[in-house]
Amino acid sequence: MMIIHGLADDNVVVAHTLRLSSALLAAGYPHTVLPLSGVTHMTPQEVVAENLLLLQVGFLRQAWRRGGLETCDVPHRAVRP
Repeated sequence: MMIIHGLADDNVVVAHTLRLSSALLAAGYPHTVLPLSGVTHMTPQEVVAENLLLLQVGFLRQAWRRGGLETCDVPHRAVRP
């Protein structure tokens, strides 16, 4: 799982991302957190948006090569505080 969070996001506070990351770590689920300084919920900067898409495609390709996207490794359940 890749979690990308703009640190200037006024829709989702950073504390929620950190809490999710902590819960995933405690449960033993591998994940990556990418904090983006000065970015809101969606970046208006075309270069940043394009590079994020390339990063996401690379992440998905790597996961498919490992076989991580053939089945869902993370059970569908709510992460509670």
